[in-house]
Amino acid sequence: MKKRYLVWTLLLALVLSGCGQKPETQPPAKEEPVAEQPAAETPAETLPAEDRNPTAAELGREEKKDLMFMVEGMEEAVPATLYIGQGYSIYIPDEGWKLEKDMDDGIPEDTWESAVNHDVELRVLHLGEKTLEETKAWVTAAEDDYGLVEDKQGGLGGTDPEDQEMMEVRFYPAGNQMYAVLYEYPVEAAEGFGTRLGVIADTFEIMK
Repeated sequence: MKKRYLVWTLLLALVLSGCGQKPETQPPAKEEPVAEQPAAETPAETLPAEDRNPTAAELGREEKKDLMFMVEGMEEAVPATLYIGQGYSIYIPDEGWKLEKDMDDGIPEDTWESAVNHDVELRVLHLGEKTLEETKAWVTAAEDDYGLVEDKQGGLGGTDPEDQEMMEVRFYPAGNQMYAVLYEYPVEAAEGFGTRLGVIADTFEIMK
């Protein structure tokens, strides 16, 4: 009986000692560094195209050229530069002309005045949405001092008898838009300035 009692006592002591042992603590897992993801590149903002006139090369024209004038039987070459305006281009001599930009009754008007004679000038008018007949009627009414009549080329021409000045007008359609080139000069300067202005006006072109 004493032997059984000792056996049970030993077994109980072993059980109790096992329950009292703490479980072995595992070391914490090593943290792996997290690689930073590169920030997604945002596409560069697309800047709006600059509002500008095309270059002479883009228009297929030379930036500079000599204008050939035949005045009183003598040929003369005058250096000129391409002027690029609102929807058009034209060669203007490098010297002797002053540009003035104006808005007349809502119509853009570019005027080149001679530095030698203030009665000599060339004007480019952007007349907007008008038919050829409406444009001719408008110019005739606006320049009624000249008594403009249609010429053989489909333009207009006339003389102001009081001021003894002449005017010639050429018309250029651009889709549903109309342009007019007007040049005026004293009657006595018809062979000089009249010839030069005609050559300058011949270089006028609408942008396509």
